[in-house]
Amino acid sequence: MKYYYLPIIFLAIWGSAQAQVEVFNDDFESGMDNWVVDGYWGITDEYAYGGAFSLTDSPFDPTYVAGEVQTVTMASGVDLSAALDANVTFYALIDLEEGFDYMYLDASPNGGTDWINIAIFNGEDMLDEWMFFDFALGAVVGSDDVKLRFRFVPDFFVEFDGMYIDNFVITSFETDASPPLIIHDPLPLYEGALGVNTLTATLLDASGISSTELWYSADGGSFSSVSGTAAGGDEYTYTVPALSPGTWVDYYFTATDDYDIPNTTGSDTFSYISGNYIGYDNAEIDFVQDVGDASASGYEFAAVRITLDSFTTVVSAVIQNYTDFSRPNDSIEVHIWADDAGLPGDDLITPFKVFPEASLEFPNKGTRIDLRPYADELEGLIGDIYVGYGTPDGTAWVSQTTPGIADRTLVYFGAGWFELSDDYHFRVVTGSYSGAPTANFTFDASGDPVVTFTDLTEGFPDAWTWEFGDGATSTIQNPVHTYTTNGVYTVCLTAENALGSSTSCQDVAIASFSPPAADFSFDDSADPLIAFTDLSTNSPDSWSWTFGDGGSSSLPNPTHNYATNGTFEVCLIAGNAAGTDEVCKNVTVEGNLVAPEADYAYSSVGLAVNFTDLSTNSPTFWGWTFGDGTTSLEQNPAHTYASAGSYEVCMTAGNLAGTDEVCKQVMLATNILELAAAGVTVHPNPAQAYLMVTTYNWSAGTQLQLLDMRGAIVLERIMEDQQLQLDISALPSGLYQLILMNDYKIATGGIAIEK
Repeated sequence: MKYYYLPIIFLAIWGSAQAQVEVFNDDFESGMDNWVVDGYWGITDEYAYGGAFSLTDSPFDPTYVAGEVQTVTMASGVDLSAALDANVTFYALIDLEEGFDYMYLDASPNGGTDWINIAIFNGEDMLDEWMFFDFALGAVVGSDDVKLRFRFVPDFFVEFDGMYIDNFVITSFETDASPPLIIHDPLPLYEGALGVNTLTATLLDASGISSTELWYSADGGSFSSVSGTAAGGDEYTYTVPALSPGTWVDYYFTATDDYDIPNTTGSDTFSYISGNYIGYDNAEIDFVQDVGDASASGYEFAAVRITLDSFTTVVSAVIQNYTDFSRPNDSIEVHIWADDAGLPGDDLITPFKVFPEASLEFPNKGTRIDLRPYADELEGLIGDIYVGYGTPDGTAWVSQTTPGIADRTLVYFGAGWFELSDDYHFRVVTGSYSGAPTANFTFDASGDPVVTFTDLTEGFPDAWTWEFGDGATSTIQNPVHTYTTNGVYTVCLTAENALGSSTSCQDVAIASFSPPAADFSFDDSADPLIAFTDLSTNSPDSWSWTFGDGGSSSLPNPTHNYATNGTFEVCLIAGNAAGTDEVCKNVTVEGNLVAPEADYAYSSVGLAVNFTDLSTNSPTFWGWTFGDGTTSLEQNPAHTYASAGSYEVCMTAGNLAGTDEVCKQVMLATNILELAAAGVTVHPNPAQAYLMVTTYNWSAGTQLQLLDMRGAIVLERIMEDQQLQLDISALPSGLYQLILMNDYKIATGGIAIEK
């Protein structure tokens, strides 16, 4: 006893902090006004979760009509256009024939035009306790006319009580808390393809999809992933690389939405078998049949005739079994029979036992039969063979289509084989056909980025289609292709002839493209016009020059005319498809020479003077006259005078464009050292705007006088403490005598004022 959900559905967990609005509520106490019925749906007082009534598919006796699909659909849609998430909740009791009668919950984003399956229910005798169900409706959020329906699909035989539903509520939310809805319809009974297998899924989420992958495992190994590719609308495709025929592949999907707080989900695991798939039935299940030594039907063996149109190897088989509580299975003994005048003949392999994969959870699951260990016995087959089983230890059940459409089913009954009008769902998987190509190739990338491809296809191909992974193609047998950028490219060859085609893919790594090693030279013979030459290696195809004065160029070998002299940092960025590189060099421009503007500064200690060149426009030679008959050719000379005084010092600065001269009065006073010996310091000297006088061990009331060179007193003060600042801003430049005196001592010294 059980109920099922679609493997793609995941229950949402709704946080209490979410703002939510109840947009639809029906406890079925007021009848069926909220619903449109197609079939026998109605309310009943036989069961109720709350109140007196519930909704059911079979409110009357008889319960329902076998094989007739019936629906109950919301009469009016709800508006979820402003919601970011939604869910539907309800309570239910279930009593549906296990494995045959199914109830579906569907949702429509457009008022009933299109439907999305949300959940599937099945199981018997679950009428004792109401079950609570909660399903996310994120797949239809954003629509303004959302409807839900229950769709009941019974088989044509046994009738059970049905399903009861109560307290049906739809709630919208202001935040997206549910992951995407993943819808995938696998092909029945593990059907795959030879070579690459392209699978599709529909991903639904109001916030959009940020990423999706398919994870696959070959023969139970570790899982690898391939990214999904948007195929338009909500469809995504996933390409599983080619695997050897007969490989059992398990796969599942993951998807993450594009909400601020991403929601990620994964699907259930599906399976397929790689290879050419041969089956004749329509996989629709109408009835089940027991087969085996202990079967009530008397069928000891069951077989299906398989026709191989060309020479091939059978690598796998699928037998669809059935089970439920009253129909347990024993191990089946698998047979592959040769043809004997239209009936199963000798065994092509030694029969072996497997246990059916059908389970109570998946009662109609196909049983996979790995025949790769029998490749030697099953290779090179053509024409009719028979796949089937017996059950020497009891019985095992098969699913069937009644009446059949293929006319290929046989059973062994009594003393011989007999054809049935039913279709048993037995299928085989083969490798590639002999005569039909098996694509294969090799390549030589030693000339990277030029790659030579060599066709190694078996099976006499007469047409080739190459895809080089960079958008380029070719139809010649052994092409040569030149790549333009580094990367790993998936190269696929499809080889074909009149019997069919196959595809083989390999990765080709291109790594020869290197970013440039930037370098350049320059010619300044025409200074200030400088010619630059690109010396970068590794074939750059783009250049970006900056010349250090605001100018730039994208030419490989530019020239640049500088407007001023100086040293400029010139930089080149060289690039190609593999990257960029930069180099910078200093370029000195002198071709715009102008004559200097001479200037200098000086500082003195006693009679020793240091001169500093301040000339502009880049002088290259200098001449000094110090006013005492001596000279110098240094740029920054030092000179010691013999005595104090005022000296006119002239400096001439020059370059190839001309010369300029500047003269200044340099005034020196030496007996300032006498003041220091007397405990008096004076600074600065020379002075300009003020003069700071500091005394040590002099009494308060000391008289201070400043005399010009004629002996006239130009400034007089009384020192009230040990330090006095004199304002000399009004005094002209020249030499002055400073006198300090009190009742006990007197000191004098010379100072210079220079404006």
